[in-house]
Amino acid sequence: MLKLGIIGCGRIVEFAHADALKRLADEVTVTALSDPSEVRLEAVGGMLQIGADHRYTDYREMLKREHLDFADIAVPPFLHEKALVDCAEANVHVILEKPIASTLEEVDRMLEAVEANGITLSVLHNYRYSPGAAKALELVKQGRIGAPFLFRSEVLSAGYWPGAEGYDPAWRTKRSQAGGGCLLDNGYHNVYLAREIMQSPVVSVYARIGTFTHEMDVDDTAVLILTHASGGITNIQVSWAVKSGVAGFHEVYGEKGALSFTPGIFAEKPVDPIDKDNNRVAVFDHATAAWEYPEVDYGYGNSFAELMHDCFEKHKRGEAVFTDGTEARKNLAVILAAYESARTGKVVELGK
Repeated sequence: MLKLGIIGCGRIVEFAHADALKRLADEVTVTALSDPSEVRLEAVGGMLQIGADHRYTDYREMLKREHLDFADIAVPPFLHEKALVDCAEANVHVILEKPIASTLEEVDRMLEAVEANGITLSVLHNYRYSPGAAKALELVKQGRIGAPFLFRSEVLSAGYWPGAEGYDPAWRTKRSQAGGGCLLDNGYHNVYLAREIMQSPVVSVYARIGTFTHEMDVDDTAVLILTHASGGITNIQVSWAVKSGVAGFHEVYGEKGALSFTPGIFAEKPVDPIDKDNNRVAVFDHATAAWEYPEVDYGYGNSFAELMHDCFEKHKRGEAVFTDGTEARKNLAVILAAYESARTGKVVELGK
């Protein structure tokens, strides 16, 4: 049985990680928590039944006193590098919230620590493990719609997801802590889905990014056009500025058909159903000119649990995890290229 400690007990842990780890109780046990806020320690400690002796206000004390196999790092991006390096030097494997960091220089230092200490790092690219996205990826890889040439992906909402009261509910609006706004926070998911759905790396980026309805020093709206090595195109739209409510759309077009899906990261809480029966995936076949609704596997019912399970299984077998630091670096490079494109008004080349 693996032993895991949590670094950061904010809302993402309260509403997603804690539930995921409970579902994996036959694989992993949460034995300790750390957070500077006693309020947050109390909230998450109660959920996971962690006694006071195993709650820490300084994660470094947790690393010293507890015998951990893994740490789940869920703190704002500006704290990722230090926390990961400390875990690596303590020979503790890491599951890390996205984005991996906000600069490539940070990521490179993190990867050096991972390599030097021989630890496993898995970054929470959890949308690819969600029911709809996982099925969509499976169908694309099977060639169900032929070679994909266009991916449309949008998530438009009225605002950001607030942080916990015990820390700072507005930390996502502060560049010094978040590193970026809606693109780095939410669009990060769209980018890694595009890179895999299109089955081809991104070679160039053109973007328009701005802040329109919020008073913050990060972006609240971003539109990206990605060109893939295959020649295919991705269009991504993300926003925290659409006051009419949440709108989401994911559709990929191929030579033989089209495929629509909604990630639905929590199976029990459907969002944006594809049809009235809440099918997560719909496939249009050019040959029959009809839509089909393939069955979707809901697995653990939590995309975080699906990713963590995959991480633990691959770690036990000594295999590389899919969402490792190198994969996360590639994703961040696309996003940083988008910010550069928006600043310069030019297409930014990434190379093949």
